[in-house]
Amino acid sequence: MLRTNMIAVVFAMVLSAGFGVSPAAAQVSATDVGYVEAVSGRVVAFAREAPALVDVLDVVGDRTRFDLLPNSELRLCHYGTRRFLTMRGPARVTVSADEITVEPAKAVVASEGACGVVQVSKFQGGLLSRGPISKR
Repeated sequence: MLRTNMIAVVFAMVLSAGFGVSPAAAQVSATDVGYVEAVSGRVVAFAREAPALVDVLDVVGDRTRFDLLPNSELRLCHYGTRRFLTMRGPARVTVSADEITVEPAKAVVASEGACGVVQVSKFQGGLLSRGPISKR
């Protein structure tokens, strides 16, 4: 009986502690200027660390440079403009809080709808999928 109660107490403590990333770690940094909404083709980001392929929901820091290879497309939410912006390759794109520079000079397509800063959820659990779910 005592052992069962002890297991129940430990189980309750684990549940109350919660799982996953702490809310403080998941909050938006002051140097974040947006996030990647969609990407097609090969897009490489040069930021604080080594070059990396860009994926959906990647955070865009201030002065991040993207190399869009031919036939690629990058769509991101830029917090400064509060719009989804789409760029097509081949191009070199530099994103900062104030502006977006595209070399060679190409048009940046801005969406009609607005986007905003991602908020931390108060709910835990669920499933995040980056690809289509197959129906069987």
